Amino acid sequence: MRLAVDATAVAPGAKGIGRVAKGTAEALAADGVDVTALVQADVALAAPIEAVRARPALLWEQVGLARAARRFDAVLTFTERLPVVPGGRFVVWLYELPARRIEQNRDAGAYQRGSDAVTRLLWKPSLRRASRVLAGSEATARELRTALPGLDVRVVYPGLDPRFSPGPGRGGERYVLHLGSTDPRDNTDAVLHAFALARARLREPVRLLVAGGAAGRVAEGVEFLGRVSDEELVDLYRGAAAYVDATLYEGFGYQPLEAMACGTPVVASTSTSTPEVVGDAAVLADPRDAGALSDALVRVLEEPGLVDDLRRRGLERAGEFTWRRTVDALLDGIGHA
Repeated sequence: MRLAVDATAVAPGAKGIGRVAKGTAEALAADGVDVTALVQADVALAAPIEAVRARPALLWEQVGLARAARRFDAVLTFTERLPVVPGGRFVVWLYELPARRIEQNRDAGAYQRGSDAVTRLLWKPSLRRASRVLAGSEATARELRTALPGLDVRVVYPGLDPRFSPGPGRGGERYVLHLGSTDPRDNTDAVLHAFALARARLREPVRLLVAGGAAGRVAEGVEFLGRVSDEELVDLYRGAAAYVDATLYEGFGYQPLEAMACGTPVVASTSTSTPEVVGDAAVLADPRDAGALSDALVRVLEEPGLVDDLRRRGLERAGEFTWRRTVDALLDGIGHA
């Protein structure tokens, strides 16, 4: 079987779907699968690649994917907007319902509103048409089954980049790490509030480092680092006394898993997919309750026995998310499509 992977989301510093697409293509190639990653210009992968024109997105989905489907036995894509022309065998791997993004884009510009209108029109017929629909978590699968009763959805978890591993990290003063972005679902304001409450109760001083695109109010003991490379992120995870995730919605939840893989104790959200990803290897708290987040953070920072247990369990849990397991699950799903 000749397989194409829609890896047009891969770009320098890409997170989320870009990271999943990159890992998928490279893992399939390493396993000996006849795979070609469809990428944007100037993107290099450890897999056979073919440069394509991927913008505007709608043109790529309706024309580029249709052409790929005529040339390959199957196309694995992460979009819910398949070509309207018939033909081709598509495997769609989703990490959230488009309705979630559309709701978030209510105040967006005209172009985004137009794109969302097309999504509303196409996403349900597209998933009905797909040869196979995969979900990145059971939480996402449940939402898909509710939105489209009778839809056959398989859960396939992505793998974890092996660079996220224990080792010496960022030195200096003691700190807690949080990753935020411009997406309000990252809930950075709640983390800032919880940290302020916790800091007043701690016996030893600690700072909060916020990495990523998030910007917030200047507060005592808080530093916004801006965007960081994966290499810098690994150092930050390894050196942190704790990692705090307060997401309101997550289709998979890479960040808590990456932190655990680096040996970092984690305070994680009880929302959507996060509990199924972290299992019993993190302290969970309601992301809408700053007091609960603060209590969890104080526990992790002041209970040595708990820290050691979380590190051990976190490494074990993160070790389950290998690309080897992902490839097996993907090939099984694609083979039965």
